[in-house]
Amino acid sequence: MVRNGSPATEKPVSRIDINLLLVEDNVAEARLLQEFLLMTFLNRFHLVHVKRLGEALIQLGEKLPPSGKNRESTAPRNHAFDIILLDLTLPDSTGLASLDLLIDRVPSLPIVVLTNTNDDELAVEAVRHGAQDYLVKRHLNQEILARSLRYAIERKQAAVALREANEILELRVQERTAELETTNQLLKQEIEWRQRIQQRLELAQKAAKIGTFEWNIQSNQFTWTVELEALYGFKPGSFDSQYEQWIQTLHSEDRPKVEQELAQAVLDGQGLDTEFRIIDGHGETRWIAVKSSLFRDDYGNPLQMTGIHMDITEKKQLEAQFLRAQRLESLGTLASGIAHDLNNILTPILTGVQLLQLKFPYLNDQTQQMLKMLETSAQRGAQLIRQILSFARSVEGKRVSLQIHHLLIEIETIIQQTLPKSIEIQIDSAADLWTVSGDATQLHQVLMNLCVNARDAMPNGGTLSMTARNLILDESSARKHLDAKVGPYVRVTISDTGIGIPQEIQERIFDPFFTTKEVGKGTGLGLSAVLGIIKSHGGFVDVQSEVNQGSQFHLYLPASQSAAIPPADELEPLLGQQELILVVDDEAMICETTKTILEAYNYQVLTANDGVEAIALYAEHQEEIYCVLMDIMMPLMDGPSILPLLRRLNPDVYAIAMSGLNSKEAVKQLQQLGFQDFLPKPFSTQDLLQALHQKAETQRF
Repeated sequence: MVRNGSPATEKPVSRIDINLLLVEDNVAEARLLQEFLLMTFLNRFHLVHVKRLGEALIQLGEKLPPSGKNRESTAPRNHAFDIILLDLTLPDSTGLASLDLLIDRVPSLPIVVLTNTNDDELAVEAVRHGAQDYLVKRHLNQEILARSLRYAIERKQAAVALREANEILELRVQERTAELETTNQLLKQEIEWRQRIQQRLELAQKAAKIGTFEWNIQSNQFTWTVELEALYGFKPGSFDSQYEQWIQTLHSEDRPKVEQELAQAVLDGQGLDTEFRIIDGHGETRWIAVKSSLFRDDYGNPLQMTGIHMDITEKKQLEAQFLRAQRLESLGTLASGIAHDLNNILTPILTGVQLLQLKFPYLNDQTQQMLKMLETSAQRGAQLIRQILSFARSVEGKRVSLQIHHLLIEIETIIQQTLPKSIEIQIDSAADLWTVSGDATQLHQVLMNLCVNARDAMPNGGTLSMTARNLILDESSARKHLDAKVGPYVRVTISDTGIGIPQEIQERIFDPFFTTKEVGKGTGLGLSAVLGIIKSHGGFVDVQSEVNQGSQFHLYLPASQSAAIPPADELEPLLGQQELILVVDDEAMICETTKTILEAYNYQVLTANDGVEAIALYAEHQEEIYCVLMDIMMPLMDGPSILPLLRRLNPDVYAIAMSGLNSKEAVKQLQQLGFQDFLPKPFSTQDLLQALHQKAETQRF
């Protein structure tokens, strides 16, 4: 049933009352229609008659009038209409306009159109506009009218029911579609999530240099992932699921061991856990680690082995660098222990030779040459000790901001005069090369050592190249080297086209005293000193070499932002003014040679060979003593123990420490103890006089 446009509920037409709204301006025809309806037995019609369309709209929009007043308003109060019988010719509306207006007002009520004309086109047009039927008044009778009204109601109810069913169906389809879309979206998200997981896994395997494999032991079939084959430097499918394709990539020296371990793992019923070398698709040697698990069938028989292959080349390189650093550290401790004694031995020799040259300037040429030879030998011995201490990272010279390009030019000048003409020298440095903070003498020594080694590696001639470039190390590059840090570097490369270095000894070339040269042609300390000096500058060394293909030594030095400072000119020896100097050293020869030199340069000298004697002499001459030169390593009472006692006698005592060991840490500790200066052994006459002159400069300011 329809209530003012609301969806109707179905009722059996033969058993219910029908509320009818008749819109007819002709009273006689309205009475005739009412008589027809009263005579029907299947339905009981309650008729409300209006003469104008406006009245019909009021009836449709308001409650029905009370019953009992007249026959035209016999519908029950508040009862809605079930159907409209509409005349198309009304005083206030004609034609299909009346039909359109009612359909717009009550689209759910069935409407049967009445007319006096038998116009088929009008009938069709009325049905198209929404009428349920079209009746010609002069052809009406009781049966036609009742059947038309009943069928109109049934068709309208069927249409409403169909519409509602369609709406419900459409709603269910929409709901189901939404459910399917939600399910599809969730499924899509699940697929995308799994794809991202797979992609991340693949990226993680590539980043970690990992590949997986499966081995069906019963069928002897292998499954190699794309990542694993890429790890070996081959294209996908290169191993072709075959064991032989893989085993041939192993290094010939490691292959028998791996085959034995693999067979033993199956025999023991456990996974393979081993490391070995391979020759990858590019011909390079790399290290691979295998970790796997073995699975059995229900009877305990080996069924399948599954695991991973991991590239550990970088890890092996870092381990080798770490072990090398440990070896260097232990040997450095030994070197530091003997350096002090060696410097004590060389100090009187070097100062004594210089003193002889000063005392006897008119000796014949042969004697002068012998003295010069002694001085040169002593200096070579001192240089050898400095190399040992550089390796031990105990010697740290004066650091200034310098330009590597200038050092390369100096080295080029020297080696052009000393290297055979069969060796071509090439220098190439960037025009905007950054400066480094370093000791020019030590870096000069590094470059000379590498150039000499390059010369020895090219007995038949070749090309020696020295290049310098700016370089910024990122995290990935820094991880490849034990001592590397992220940041700007100046990379100096010394290359040769010589015999190269065999792979098996490349990890030992920096070990002290290791040399491949003939006896008497090398100490084995050159590369140790190179490594020690570069590491003391905060840098690191990388070596690339192949037999008969030459070698490249890459020196990485941290870049500095300061401008380069040219080296200062050497000062002329400075004369004293009869100041009294107390020299304290347990080495009698050092005391005597130092005393002789100082006296030759207009100083007065007192000497003491131990702490007790030094304290007694200072107590006796404290008013006269200008400066104390004191060795910091002496038996019974060393320099740091003597100085506090001297300060009790004179809080303003000026003391210069002497030692065969030289490091920033040691100098800093001595300064904290109260020493005003430090004089490293072996020292020259110039070094000694400059240290005393420094006191005079300090007092002046």
